[in-house]
Amino acid sequence: MNKEFFYKYDFYDLERIYPQRKFVEILEEISSLNDSIKPFISNVVDLLYRSIKDDKNLGVTEVVFPNIDEELEKKLADNLLYTSYKSHSEKSLSDFVFNKFLRRIFKKDGHNNETHIIQNYIHSWLEKELALNIVQDSRFDSLEVLKSLLDKTEMLHGFYVDLIENIPTEWVLSNKEEWINVNVSPDKLLDNIRTFDKEFVNGYESSLSDLSKENLWNFVQEATRHSDYMMLSDEFSFISSVLIRKDISLWIKFWDNLKLPIIQDCVFISSLNFNPQEYLQLVSKLTDERTVVKSDLKVLLLIVASNYFETSNKVTERFSIYEDSERKNERNKQFFEMGFAQQKKWLQEKKKNYEVLIQSLKKKLSNSEIEDWVFSYKPRTNRQHKANDIYNDEIKLLTEAYKEKFVEFSSLDLQSFNLQKFNFYVEVIKDKEDKENASTLLGAMINYISSDKFYWDKTYAEPYWSALKGLGFVIGQQEKPIEKAKELINNFKIIHQGWNPSKIDFKPLTKETFIYSGISLLFENESAFNDNNDKEIFFKELLSHILIQDRYSQVDNSAYYQMPLHLLFLVANQVFPDIKEYYELELINNYDSLYSLLSVLSSNEKPICDSSKTLISKRLDKEFLVEKKQLKNRNQKDKVQELEKMIEQLNLVD
Repeated sequence: MNKEFFYKYDFYDLERIYPQRKFVEILEEISSLNDSIKPFISNVVDLLYRSIKDDKNLGVTEVVFPNIDEELEKKLADNLLYTSYKSHSEKSLSDFVFNKFLRRIFKKDGHNNETHIIQNYIHSWLEKELALNIVQDSRFDSLEVLKSLLDKTEMLHGFYVDLIENIPTEWVLSNKEEWINVNVSPDKLLDNIRTFDKEFVNGYESSLSDLSKENLWNFVQEATRHSDYMMLSDEFSFISSVLIRKDISLWIKFWDNLKLPIIQDCVFISSLNFNPQEYLQLVSKLTDERTVVKSDLKVLLLIVASNYFETSNKVTERFSIYEDSERKNERNKQFFEMGFAQQKKWLQEKKKNYEVLIQSLKKKLSNSEIEDWVFSYKPRTNRQHKANDIYNDEIKLLTEAYKEKFVEFSSLDLQSFNLQKFNFYVEVIKDKEDKENASTLLGAMINYISSDKFYWDKTYAEPYWSALKGLGFVIGQQEKPIEKAKELINNFKIIHQGWNPSKIDFKPLTKETFIYSGISLLFENESAFNDNNDKEIFFKELLSHILIQDRYSQVDNSAYYQMPLHLLFLVANQVFPDIKEYYELELINNYDSLYSLLSVLSSNEKPICDSSKTLISKRLDKEFLVEKKQLKNRNQKDKVQELEKMIEQLNLVD
């Protein structure tokens, strides 16, 4: 079993497929058994061809099937699957399997009434033998006949795989036009795909014509939206699966003739498992000067790049299960160890694959067009708010590969700017010690934060955490960092309306507190300050400004202003301990929200100062019962529990 199996199937599929294939191999090695079924298989092949040519269904009674019970008894007497069957059933295994095989073909009987695994395994052997016989029969060499054959054998799932893998290349090459000349009409889109969202499909052509190509990656994303809810028709899926294995140039012509981006995208999940190397071969061929396509080549390349990323991530997820040695047992030991070995090889070649991919893309796409794709992926968290390590590592690998092939500082236009791109260029500037472009990058970031495109979920998850640290870094690279920071504070400062505002817009508040949070991390950069005195003065000014903004806000916006206050507390504990006691006392005296105050003070492992404990205890004596009652009245019992837990963490309970 080669690595292709591990690309195609996940661990759970292989637990089923591996022993099945091993059993089929045992049957294939029994020459007398194979000789016994040859006339039967040949007869089935003839009947299938007749039913295709005559366009009618034939009855099962027209086929006489052999009895292989004695042969099975001789050759499988020590096989556990066979002995298990014999101990539980007196019925003929041969009769059941051949009858079921014929009914699935000629009656399209999909009822799964097998009661023993061996029945399925022998059935798989027959399906494979049928496929191998058909690919040696020139009567089936035309695509029209093969399409009819697929319809006749739609209940034989293993047969489909074996047929695709063994179709002679000459059958394709001798009928090239037949294989690639597919007709896709926008007004008959549903003839070519399978989907539940017919309403979307019906409006696709008009929505496609309205899309702008000013930003190509945005166009591709919009033009292929919902393609993951679609599948190619059986005919197109079969053609694609065969051509990608037989002749990649013909596959490209077929793919090009699909015309519409949404179909050109769904072809990858509809075909029989594209493996990573096929993607790389495809991009290499597409960027070859001798390859000519009618579709927009850049759109095709971005579709391939997008699908490669998803495939690479999916393969990595599949392989990750082999890290769990507890899953290994006697039944799966052999393929588990093979999977573990293949995983190590895959992890070694992944980065090189991205480098090869990007190098090919650069032949036809600009840096800006490639970056729009590369930086479109945002790190993910799972339902427990923990980082999705596999997906996030995939993003990191992609950006690192691009960085190695990076040529020049690209234009940072707002149209394609985002936090991922900002984070990438921060690392480039750090590596190159490029202060000149730090100003350009800061300007682009400020424009982005000021725009409607900006979004922050008020967490420190990625890409936000790196963006906040990056913002502090690039401010520190300016000629006068403190003056620049103060300028940003004034530019993003909200003038609150008072106690009876006409309307509250939280977007400016989000931008304001994001800026304050980034400036809070300026203290990580020692070079931004002349000395500790400058640092202390600016720290106190920033803290005072945030507390005043919180106090003057028209509603309880502590959840917003709490974000930079958390970071200043982190700075006071880890970067600037001389200011820690001052920070705590100022916060206790001037931060109005008791819950938010406790949330900040309990967020660090280091204990608060003794003077702070004394002061917070006095405030708790006055406000705790009132706060607790208010939270209960708002039906926020979880916050009451959190409140008590935070007090306990601060060691304030006598």
